[in-house]
Amino acid sequence: MAMGFQVLAASDILPGFLNIYFSVGGMLMFVLTFSLGAGPVPGLLLSEIFPSRIRAKAMALCMAVHWVINFFVGLLFLRMLELLGPQVLYSIFASFCFMAVVFVKKNVVETKGRSLQDIEMALLPDD
Repeated sequence: MAMGFQVLAASDILPGFLNIYFSVGGMLMFVLTFSLGAGPVPGLLLSEIFPSRIRAKAMALCMAVHWVINFFVGLLFLRMLELLGPQVLYSIFASFCFMAVVFVKKNVVETKGRSLQDIEMALLPDD
């Protein structure tokens, strides 16, 4: 929804003064919802899904990849904004957010109230 506000702000649908409010409001809403929702998930979920014998190395690798990708998104954002324009770029970001929600709904198991051993057993393939 927050990226949708950004797309609306970049379009010609709204009058000029509303574009500013939608743009700033959309960005603030995205930062707030991301920090309360999806932001801390990699650090929390990774510690629960890997078996204890490889947990430390797997988490280190996954978090390194996570931060490298974050670095490149930040590094290339302005260049992509110039090349694609704000409406296309924020539509792409919104699409990725939507795909992430669909992926999580389909593939991530609920871990609340379960021990690490229970989660590990639920994630092991059936042999």
